[in-house]
Amino acid sequence: MPPPAGAGEYDDAADVLGGLGLIQLDPLTRVSTAQRLTCLTRLPRKHRAEQVDAALWPAEAPASFEAFTKVACVFPLQDWPLLRLRREATRARHGEKIAPAVRGRILELVAEHPGGVPTGVLEAEFGPERTTGWHWSQVKEAAELMVRMGDLVVTARDGVIRLFDLPERALPAEVREAEDLPDDTLRAGLARRAAASLAVMTVSDFAHHYHLDKHNARSSRKGSGASTGSPEAIERRERSDAAHGIELAGLTPVAVEGWRETAYVLPELLEAEAPETGIGADGPALGPVKEARLIGPFDPLLRDRRRAQRIFGFDYTFEAYVPRDKRIYGHYVMGVLSGTELIGRVDLWRRSGELVVNQIWAELGYPSRSVTARAKAAAPILTRQLGVALRLPDS
Repeated sequence: MPPPAGAGEYDDAADVLGGLGLIQLDPLTRVSTAQRLTCLTRLPRKHRAEQVDAALWPAEAPASFEAFTKVACVFPLQDWPLLRLRREATRARHGEKIAPAVRGRILELVAEHPGGVPTGVLEAEFGPERTTGWHWSQVKEAAELMVRMGDLVVTARDGVIRLFDLPERALPAEVREAEDLPDDTLRAGLARRAAASLAVMTVSDFAHHYHLDKHNARSSRKGSGASTGSPEAIERRERSDAAHGIELAGLTPVAVEGWRETAYVLPELLEAEAPETGIGADGPALGPVKEARLIGPFDPLLRDRRRAQRIFGFDYTFEAYVPRDKRIYGHYVMGVLSGTELIGRVDLWRRSGELVVNQIWAELGYPSRSVTARAKAAAPILTRQLGVALRLPDS
């Protein structure tokens, strides 16, 4: 992750997306949207929040597409072929849930609107039911399932409104043609993509990253029942599928101290020179105060909670949906990253043009004063990027 000052590895949010491979989306905006927080923490401090969405969903030509792992994410446009097996698996399991007449009419409506169509236009054609909050109309559910199956694609937005489009119209020809690559080529490509994003990963890490299931592992295993069985049995199948992709990709197994599972890396990564860590004077794990930054709850460093625990010793629970009296830290808590370690956490929210920092906690083993200094150095960077004022706690 490049330092927040000066030129960095990434020029804009599209570059960040290309480096990460996927960015999780989430509707909560207590501080900012998930994609903005993920990108801003990796971009120079001069970068502004509104520039993130403009780069991810540019008006002139698509740079990304939206799809699902277990949750909604945005992916680099060139990765569309890598998720073809996942789309086929979704169609095999859920395709019959959409009536042919409904599917056909949705496709007709989308075709009539160059540049894509919002949910509201589709809903208006079918009746009075509208999507409100977490309640989706039947038309919205059908359109979203068609996105998961690849009948529709989302590569553009009108503000925050997603626009449904036809893949044959929205995607470049070379991207669509790459879908015809052999299944095992795509499986290997997906594993290499994950390895490039995660740097070092276990089978479980790979399975979690793309929420793999048995249908996008081996063609000889296609069939029904992918989601049957206990959670433990499903997890075992997903790990087996991921292992097959890793085998096809030719990744190099390595042992990581303290990890129970074998890890895997790209062979070329082992040959590369190790990057500078930016270790500061406070100890081997802390970086310079001015280079600390705040990490959102849906950031790739935290979205896999077990991986964050294993790598950073950072036990994170997102408490927005936990009753207030049962929360340990707060409604919306961001991690404090310094150097190569997550050293603390901050409870904060944006209100009336201010980013309000409620409380700062140090992780066990890190001096409270050092953590507080870094949190207070990172917060002003984020406030400038968001275009708001900052209010720090009195003590």
